[in-house]
Amino acid sequence: MAADRLFWKIVLDFIVLVCVAFPLLALLLWIEPYERGYFVDDLSLRLPYKEQQVSIGVLAGVGFAFMIATILVVEIVRDKQGKTAGEKFLGSTLVAGWIWESYNTIGVFVFGAACQQLTSDLAKPVIGRLRPHFFSVCAPLPLDNEQLYIQQYQCTNNLDNPALLRDMRLSFPSSHASFSMYCAVFFVLYIQVKGKWRGSKLLRHGMQFVVILAAWYVGLSRVVDHMHHWGDVAVGFAIGATYALLVFHFVLKPKKYSVLPTQWEDPAPTNILPRVGLPR
Repeated sequence: MAADRLFWKIVLDFIVLVCVAFPLLALLLWIEPYERGYFVDDLSLRLPYKEQQVSIGVLAGVGFAFMIATILVVEIVRDKQGKTAGEKFLGSTLVAGWIWESYNTIGVFVFGAACQQLTSDLAKPVIGRLRPHFFSVCAPLPLDNEQLYIQQYQCTNNLDNPALLRDMRLSFPSSHASFSMYCAVFFVLYIQVKGKWRGSKLLRHGMQFVVILAAWYVGLSRVVDHMHHWGDVAVGFAIGATYALLVFHFVLKPKKYSVLPTQWEDPAPTNILPRVGLPR
């Protein structure tokens, strides 16, 4: 019976992930961004188009690979130290404790990543903010030259590249900044509560600083590459950090935590010896 419940838990987890991930595909394929106008004297939209330093594919691949590798290494080490949960049966197969702990943590991480990505990607077409390279990509031809704010216009450049013309309307917020900061904050919290090593006082904190710095660089690169305004990156950072904090504390649920937990509390042993009565 317990094995059956474990099986259905995995199935339900997969269904929930699909339900969260499917709207991401729908936003990409079927939702057109809001056609926002522009002010003729807005210099923030006249930056040249540049190739981005970090593509979304590279960022996603590195982010997921890094977090999955970190979780597997930490759980294997904890298993060697006898700190993981007990083994579980899945059907007739005995699943090691570190595998089950890795599955739970990776599943929660992926769920949070999908949630934060859906939040940022949903705002993009709704707001329809123009990217800093709007004039370079579109070369707009106003249909009403008498207005200071141009609502009706036609693009005269990149007409053979509709994907680029659509993407120029998706500046707010920065999904790169959101995902990179989500990975960084989740890593910091996870290592803080599970990655303990007495060989060095500063190694863990040094790794946390490097990862946060990498996420910070990704956000800055979006401004340097003229892909986002600084406000887009700031909101992206806020979205990613907020989801990492909420998902870690309320979905992954460390057994005991305060503002920032310092130790992962493992469940107390259940093999307590029976109490033996003393002669009177």
